[in-house]
Formats: sequence, C-alpha cells, structure tokens
Amino acid sequence: MTLLRRLSLGAGVCLILAGFGVAAGGTSGVTIERGFVVFVGLLAAGLAVYAGYRRYATPQRTPRLPDRGVRDVSPPEPATDGAGAASTLTRDYRVADDLQALLQRALVRSRERDEAGAETAIHEGNWTDDPTAAALFADAVERTRQYRDRIAARTTGRSRYRYRVERVAAELRSVLGIDAVDEAPAERATTPANGVVETGRWAGFYTVPLGLVGVGIVGKRPALVLAGAAAVVALAVRAGASTPDPSVTVDRAVSETAPTHGDEVTVTLTVRNDGDRTLTDCRIADGVPDTLAVTDGTPQLATALRPERTATVEYTVRATRGDHEFAAPTVVATDAVGATATVADASVTGVTALSVSLPAIEADAPVQSQTTRHRGRIDADQGGDGIAFYATREYRPGDPLSRIDWNRYAGTRELSTLEFREEQAATVVVLVDARPGAYEAPAAPELDATVDRSVIAARSVIESRLDAEDRVGLAALSPDRLFIGPSGGPTHKNRLETTLAADPVFRPSPPDGEFYPGPTLRWLRRELPASAQVVCCSPLVDDDIRRILRYLAAYGHAVTVVSPDPGVAPTADGTVAAADRLFRISELRREGIPVVDWHHGEPLAAAFERAREWSR
Repeated sequence: MTLLRRLSLGAGVCLILAGFGVAAGGTSGVTIERGFVVFVGLLAAGLAVYAGYRRYATPQRTPRLPDRGVRDVSPPEPATDGAGAASTLTRDYRVADDLQALLQRALVRSRERDEAGAETAIHEGNWTDDPTAAALFADAVERTRQYRDRIAARTTGRSRYRYRVERVAAELRSVLGIDAVDEAPAERATTPANGVVETGRWAGFYTVPLGLVGVGIVGKRPALVLAGAAAVVALAVRAGASTPDPSVTVDRAVSETAPTHGDEVTVTLTVRNDGDRTLTDCRIADGVPDTLAVTDGTPQLATALRPERTATVEYTVRATRGDHEFAAPTVVATDAVGATATVADASVTGVTALSVSLPAIEADAPVQSQTTRHRGRIDADQGGDGIAFYATREYRPGDPLSRIDWNRYAGTRELSTLEFREEQAATVVVLVDARPGAYEAPAAPELDATVDRSVIAARSVIESRLDAEDRVGLAALSPDRLFIGPSGGPTHKNRLETTLAADPVFRPSPPDGEFYPGPTLRWLRRELPASAQVVCCSPLVDDDIRRILRYLAAYGHAVTVVSPDPGVAPTADGTVAAADRLFRISELRREGIPVVDWHHGEPLAAAFERAREWSR
C-alpha cells in the first residue's frame, strides 16, 4: 500500500470518527464548538469537490490491448499545415477542382458530349439526375436545395460543401463504371507500455465519502455519516488490493508451417497461468505481425485463470509473402477491484515465425516481338529455320535440299529456296514498382496490397518467359536500387524467385528514403541491355511512373505494363485516385504501351487473356 493511499485512508477514518462525535454530541453531553463543526464539514465538502475535479480532469488510463489483426501498408500521410478547419476547406476545394476536371474528361470519353458541351452541362447541372451533385458546380442553385443539403450534411457529420463533393464523387464513379469497396481499413490501437498502470476507475469515488461526511457533519445527519463510513470501507478494500504480477506462458501453434501467399492459416494459442495466484481479470493479445491480416476470429482473449490452468483461443490469418516474426503476446492483468493493471510480455513456446512463399501461377505473360539472335519461341520478323512459312528467295549454293521449292522447279525449271519464320528468344527485364507511393493500401483489409500483387505478377512473368527459353532479368524502382542481368537456366530462375521472396527491396511495408525519378532512370538506362524489353509491374498510382515508362519506350525498349488495381474507396479522394489511374492507363495505351489491368479477384491468367483480346 502506497503512502498516499495510507494517508487518504487515515484522513477518511478521522473524518468518520469526527462525524460520529458530532452526531453523538447532542445526546452524550459532549459539547463541540460550532465553528469547529462547520470547519470539519466544509473541509470534507471541499475535498469532495477537489476529488470530483480530479476525476473529471483525469482520463481513464485502463490499458487497451493492441489490435494487431489489421494490416496497414499505406504510405505515410503528407504533412498538413495545421490550419485546422481552414486547411480542411482548402483541401475540399482542391478535391472539387480535381473532380470537375476528371468529370469533364469522363463526359467527353463517354462520347456523349464534346469538351464545350461537357463544360456547359457541368455548369448548368444537367449532367446528372442527382440534384445535390449537380449543385456543386452549377451556376444557379435553388434556395430550397441549399437548406435540404445543409440538413442532410448535418445528419452525416460533414459540411454542406464536403457532402456535395462526396455526392459528385459517387456520380463520377458511376460515369466511369468504377466499383468502390464499401469497407476501409480499420484503425490500429497502440501497444501499451509494460509496467504497473493506475486505471483511474476509482478516481471519482473519493467524492462519495467526503461529500456524505461533509454534509452529515454540517447538517448533523448521522445516517449520512454512516453512509460515508460504508464508502470508506470500500476505499479501504480498494487500498488493500494488491497489484497482480502475471506469470503466463503462451504456446503458439499454426495449422500450416510452410504456407504460400493467400493461404488461410489457423493460429492456436494455449495460455497457462504459471503463478500461484488466481488472475481474476487476465487479457491477452497475440503479437500478430503487422504484415498479416486476421480474417477470422480474434487474437485476443479475456478470461480468469487459476494457478496451473489453461485457456485456448484460435484465429485465422491470411498468409502474405515473406518472413513474418510474431511478437511476444501482451498480457494485461488487473487486480480484483480494477484499480491497477500490470502490462507485461508473456513467455512464448512453439511457433515464433512464419515463412510464406510465393504461389506458382501458370500464366503466359504477354511480351512484344522485340527479340535477340538467340533461339527461342517468339516469332521474329525475318526468315530462317522454323515451321511457319515466311517467304521464298533465289537459290544460293549451299542451301539445304530440304528447303528447295521442288514444286516451282517442276513447273519453271528455276531453283528457289523456302524460308520459314524464325523463332528467336527475347531479352526481358521485369521491373517491379516498389517506390513508397506504390504501396497503395487496399480499399478493404481482406485484399492484397498492390506491391504484393506486383511481386506475384513479376514471378509469373519470370516463370513463363524462362519456360519459353527467353533471357530474363529483374529490376526494382525503389530508393534501394536492384538489378539482376538477363540470363536463363534453373539456377538463374531460383535466384530471381529467391530475390522476389526475400530481398528487402520488396518488403511488404513502404521503404524509407526518397525516390528520385531522374537519377533512377539514368541508372536504369545504363543497366538495361539495348535489346531488352521491359515488363513493368506497377499499380500506376502517379504520373512519375508514366513518365519513366514513356522515356524507356522512347529509348527503344518495348514496354508492357501489368498493373494490379488497388481498388477504390467510396470517398472523394479515392474516386479522384481511381479516375486518374483509369485515364493514365488509357493514355499509355494510346502511346503504344500495352497495359494489363489486373482487377481484384481476377486470375492473372484471365487478365493476360483479356489483354490479348483487347489488343486484337
């Protein structure tokens, strides 16, 4: 028991005794000065007011278990200017300007209006059937619409302007045919620091005995003083409660010891109380890695544990590529009255790490006809040895007899040689976009992050092109540069797959450092062989990657893009990002750069086949 608790308890007992003395003074013949009585009563009442203020000013400090079941791979948010509401309104204006420009492009793209007609429709408000969305850019808005939108905005907790911005975003998604995901990533609670924590649950209870005793003394009400005595007894129990010292061992087991990306892995926790005291309120949260998302169950357990007893909890995580280290489970144990809590790390046995490999996806990745002089399986635009007819030419001494056109010789008595379309190998460099901005968080927690899907697409391209006897290399757009020159063979294939699975450049979380497009492009040009074509795996979330791809194409490299769709959050900002990406894809295709738009839930092979049909 701390000194402060002892002094508080002693003061409470003295006040109770004084209260009983005052209450008994009128019948026992003991006389007590009225001024002293008033002083004691006012002192108790003052202490009650002060204790109430402390309770109001002191927040609850009960430690919260960390919610480690939420995966968040979004890049850091840009810094704000700290101008509060003014900054928010400025941001809304900026988003509205972006929406207006995108809306005009979308109306022109739908071929319903030209640029002048689209601009007129936006300002007249007849581009949509939603009067609230039309009112954002319309030149004239009815007064009744102003009031209706204000009331509707209040019910959603937004400003009227922001409410209209969100309605315009919804209409723009409809015009472009973009489907939004309804669920956004949840927020993650922070891990409490280890040690003993005062929960603050009893902070306001001091007002009860002090107030009752103070009023009872001044008013000479024995019943109130007796009630205050009962409250002091409760405080005495609270002061005598000992702080728990949890001694807990957690055994962790998994259903799959070597899963592949996308597998569902069940984790079982068995909690054992190794101490000699009962833990009346024991809460445990497993140290799930930030790169794993919990899809079923919960990694938390709340229970009471007697000595040598166990409790079990199960949850399921969705395996993602790479090596994942589990942190020690966090234990929060409170005393019997909830006054103090002890936060500690539990001892762990069993599984402490999970290694997840990349899945093998059978998909014929599309490449262009840029080839080398090495033999391969891509049709070259020249004659030679092959199986498909290419052309005929004059006979030259030394031509094989099997390639002479004997039918023509029989009719004209002229010798000519058949040529077949030669099959050659391509030199392919797979370029993975691992810049900080490419780590787009998915619109829903159960979806893969874009860099995960880019790495999976890269592995599929590498495997399919090596199987086609092409020479394949690997590079990364990242603050940490990586380039592996093109080659072939099983050893080279294993090296590329190991790099994709384990190299820190392709980490599941955004890298530190700044990415500089200009120096990176110059470095990449020096590394790329002159005959290499590039297959870039990127979500295309900004214009920097578009400029890099255009420059590579201008320098003579055939460029193909495999773009995993990050999904669309049902917000104005999410709509702007999705629309920008959609127009970015259209512009690359118009510039002669094929783009495979890989949607969520779609097999990669189906996306490749859809791209081939689109290009025919």
